[in-house]
Amino acid sequence: MTDLERMQGIMVRGIQQEQNGAHVVCTDPKTGTTFVVHPGETIGMALGRVKARYRHGSRELKGSQN
Repeated sequence: MTDLERMQGIMVRGIQQEQNGAHVVCTDPKTGTTFVVHPGETIGMALGRVKARYRHGSRELKGSQN
């Protein structure tokens, strides 16, 4: 699956209203991860932010298992 196919498959779940504005809530079909697109962000940017956080968390888990 290419990044473009993945972004085209992103499912928009709705809008989450908060005090600081509204956020779009999406789900990545490849991982099943639900994430928020912040104002001024594209879906691609938000997905990249979530992927980076996931990679960082995976490294921490691997380090704690040793």
